[in-house]
Amino acid sequence: MPLPRASPEPAGSPHVADGVPPELLVRALSATSEISLITDSAQRIMHASRSFSAITGYAEAEVLGNNCRILQGPGTAPETAKAIRDALFRGEQFRGDILNYRKDGSPFWNALTVTPLLDEDGQVTHFVSVQRDINARMAMHEQLRFQATHDQLTGLPNRTALDAHLAKVLDPDDGVRPAVALGLIDLDRFKDVNNAVGHSAGDAILAAWAARMQALLQPAEFLARMGGDEFVLVVEYAAGDDTAVALDGVLKRLGRSVEESFAAAGERISLTMSAGLASSPRNGTETRTLLRGAYAALNVAKTRAGGPESWWELAADAADGRVAPGTLPGTRVPGSMPVHPGAGSGPVNLLKERLFGGGLEMFMQPAVDLGAGSVYLFEALARLRLVDGSVLPPAAFLQYLSEAETDRLFRLGLDQALACLPAWDGEGLSAKVSVNIAPSTLLDRDCPTFVEESLQRHGIAPQRLVLELLETGTTDWDAVHAPLSRLVQLGVGLAMDDLGAGYSSLKRLSMLPFTAVKIDRDMLSGLRTSPLESLSLIATLVQIGRDFGMTVVAEGLEDLGMTEAAAVMGAGYGQGYHLARPMPASEVPEWTAEFESREYPHQVRTALGALAYHWKFLRLGSPHPHKIEDCPFTGYLAARSGRPDDVDRWHAQQHRAGSSSGASRMIVDRLVREIRRGA
Repeated sequence: MPLPRASPEPAGSPHVADGVPPELLVRALSATSEISLITDSAQRIMHASRSFSAITGYAEAEVLGNNCRILQGPGTAPETAKAIRDALFRGEQFRGDILNYRKDGSPFWNALTVTPLLDEDGQVTHFVSVQRDINARMAMHEQLRFQATHDQLTGLPNRTALDAHLAKVLDPDDGVRPAVALGLIDLDRFKDVNNAVGHSAGDAILAAWAARMQALLQPAEFLARMGGDEFVLVVEYAAGDDTAVALDGVLKRLGRSVEESFAAAGERISLTMSAGLASSPRNGTETRTLLRGAYAALNVAKTRAGGPESWWELAADAADGRVAPGTLPGTRVPGSMPVHPGAGSGPVNLLKERLFGGGLEMFMQPAVDLGAGSVYLFEALARLRLVDGSVLPPAAFLQYLSEAETDRLFRLGLDQALACLPAWDGEGLSAKVSVNIAPSTLLDRDCPTFVEESLQRHGIAPQRLVLELLETGTTDWDAVHAPLSRLVQLGVGLAMDDLGAGYSSLKRLSMLPFTAVKIDRDMLSGLRTSPLESLSLIATLVQIGRDFGMTVVAEGLEDLGMTEAAAVMGAGYGQGYHLARPMPASEVPEWTAEFESREYPHQVRTALGALAYHWKFLRLGSPHPHKIEDCPFTGYLAARSGRPDDVDRWHAQQHRAGSSSGASRMIVDRLVREIRRGA
């Protein structure tokens, strides 16, 4: 039986009022095993699968009757969009990659296949499209492009990026040449450091020094690594200024990078450094000439390395031996081994007696919906309240418990946590609660039965309880599969805690019945010191959760910047001291009533949030999708003190098709320096 031809209805008409014809579904399924969309011959959407909604964030009802072009945005290549239109016009299949945008405005690369369906007369009646998120592959391509212009060890720009930067500042597009100083920086006797602590530790010192320098740089300063322990500094300053005076303050500030020693191989290593500088136009206007002058000045400066004299030399002064201003603070200090204070076990038996004798108290810490700004659930966390009223954290007692005692603690804690829910209900607060469970407790054959009986005893629906699995390196995953499945059948939610901590694997996530994952707090702790690397890890873990259809919770959100970054990168929920500290259960209703709802993905007020927002487009080679006046990054820039500067201009370029990747990277470098300064 042939399919009916598409009627010329207006675009907003309800194309699925009578449902999708069964024959169409049969033919579509024969065309592909992963249907994302079915459209009529005019490319109006008739059916959207769950996989489409999972990738794009659009529910089926939101897209019915619309053209698929709703997914396209400013980063979508016009030539690719045209190739799709041309193929469909000819009734041919299209295969290719295209940059699309989710409902929330975030970009994703899409491996797209569109297949026409023909009737008995050979006429196109419908199109079936399959869409697959290929962000990981495209992000890798973008990362390779980044690596082509950046040093792998330090993350600083490399020689290629330096050449491009010098070409820009020495021969600007507007023809207005600033005064420029080019400096060669060499870490003194670094070969001796490598011989003393080894090359791996030496590399760590180089990376740490580069991070300090980046944090000290100002917008008009550019640092690149030439190789080994040699670096190039480019400084722009006002034309007409005395070069030595202009550089004095800059180099005194940068000299602070070696004020403190570096930890390496159990020792404290101090560094000194030397620099030679040449200025343009005084010493020339070409890169080669400036480098030659800087090398000559560096040789003079190195004769004074390690002393209290000037650590840098101007090329103009190198010939007559005059010393330019600036001194290097600090001298080498003896190495020292770190001190590790003894932990001490304490009166363990007394702690256990108190813990199981009425001292256990379940504190509650909320997990917040970062999109809606509302409370998602409360995690119950064990605390030990001593007789004098003081409270001990779990680190003070959990390590001393046997498996049987850990099982007993879970039962007491679960009972106490569930007892809170009816009390909260009585105060008008209907909430969910999560409780941590150890693998050893799951292996108790009575565990699912005990959980079910506890829910029934307190009159709590299973859907209001989430159990968070605290895995270890010795977890027997085959053994815990059956009890986990029984809990899921009961209706209880399951979360894998500390995703990324080292034990979890994708195979376990895909094979076990988890409904949520929690990104380990250690994955976020590096946001201040290694923001780009940490954002990449977070993006990967969020993508894993999205691919498996799981709720993603980011733990350890200690400040506004970390919270904004987690929200921008797509974590649906967040938990940490910035949102709320763990509190006694009795305080939960009052805290909830006073909780200030905030929608984090739609605004950025911190450098870390701004970096996360910009980076999620940069990593996929996409411009910013909104109008510039509506862009969250614009709001961040407007809230800063001071007049508009280069970063405002660079940002404006990100709202144009074919935006400058160089300007985009300079935004990143600026924000990274700002973040590290506040670390």
